[in-house]
Amino acid sequence: MKNKSMIIGLVMIVAVCLITTGCFYKTLNKEEFSEHFTALGYTINDKAEAKYEAPTYLVASKADAPYKFEYYEFDTEVDAKKVYEKYKKSIGDYITTDSKNEERSNVAFSKTTAVSDNEYIIISRVKKTLIFIATTKEYQSEVDKVLDEIKY
Repeated sequence: MKNKSMIIGLVMIVAVCLITTGCFYKTLNKEEFSEHFTALGYTINDKAEAKYEAPTYLVASKADAPYKFEYYEFDTEVDAKKVYEKYKKSIGDYITTDSKNEERSNVAFSKTTAVSDNEYIIISRVKKTLIFIATTKEYQSEVDKVLDEIKY
């Protein structure tokens, strides 16, 4: 009985360590981002002007969609967190929180959704990558579906 309790305790400790260190979160690199969005009919642009300085910046857009997915990849997770917090602060009063968009600290994933009467803005961070989307509420389900597919 003592051995069984010890094994269960050890398994729980390992599970907590894996969750808090972000082992369950997989980032998209720029090639995977490009491949995924190209397959969905988006055009990938690496020459667009970025809001923030990052080693890698890509934009996925469609001619018939009034939004774009902005992908940033930073050198470190610390850099990504700084930009995430800066962008989150800039959208300020529009931020709404519920269980789906709960802010978590000390993990590899953060996501904030900002909603106004007509705007729908998302910033999602996985490790050292960020994805930004700003659109109207009309396209909310379409954007959410794509983000769910890539787990951002």
